[in-house]
This record gives sequence, C-alpha cells and structure tokens, in this order.
Amino acid sequence: MGMFKDIKKMKDQGKEIQKAQGKRTGMIGMMRDMPSSISRASSAVDDAMAMQADIQKSQALLQTGTPGRATVTNVAQTGTLVNFNPQVVLDLQVTVPGQAPYAAKLTDAVPQVYLARLQPGAEIGVRVDPSDPSTLALDWAAV
Repeated sequence: MGMFKDIKKMKDQGKEIQKAQGKRTGMIGMMRDMPSSISRASSAVDDAMAMQADIQKSQALLQTGTPGRATVTNVAQTGTLVNFNPQVVLDLQVTVPGQAPYAAKLTDAVPQVYLARLQPGAEIGVRVDPSDPSTLALDWAAV
C-alpha cells in the first residue's frame, strides 16, 4: 500500500510545481496550453538546428580556410555552456599572409582544455574564409 501512496504524493508534487510555474494542471487547461508548449519545443529545435549548421560551417572552414594567426586582445564568457564547454566572445587581431592585419570578433564554444590558452596577448591558430575574412574558425591543431 505504501507504493501507491508514494505515487500519489509524487503526482501531487508535480501538480504543485506546475501551479508554481503558472501552468494549468487540469486536462482541459493542459490542452489549452498545448500550442504554446509546441511553439517552445519548435523554437528549441530551430535553435539546435542553427547551432548544428554553425558547427558544420566551422568544420568545413577548418578544411578549406586560409591558415592564419590571431592575437587575443580580449576574452569574455557569455555564461552559456555548449556540450559542457563554455561559450566565449573573443576579440582578435588576425594576421593572414598577403593581407593587412585586421580586428575580428568571434563567439565560439571552447573546449575546457584550451581555456588557459585564451589569455590577452596569446596567439592562436585560425582558419579564415577567403571570400569573407570576418568569418573564421579557431584552429586548435595549429601550433
């Protein structure tokens, strides 16, 4: 008999949490909330797809981009984690052979093992899109 009491207790706790979040707990109320729930889920899927597209773009750039070097001028964390890796905003001074050095800004998730390398004044490898120099990817393999 104790198991059924525990199940009822968990169900009641779930309803209390839903009420605290401003959600309806009855069947009709939940059905009325369905469109907004679907909209939030759709938005989350869109965000995930955009992130996946950015990852694919960076991977392609690492294969086809022009190699260069960048000096870190500023690092700021966004407070977001992507696959448990902190996302940072980097201000960089980029140098590519055959071009004048230029400033660029990059927002990217950085593997935790490389965070110590991102100090102002540090040099890191980059790959630059030849058709758009403002598009670049960090090349952690370049020494």
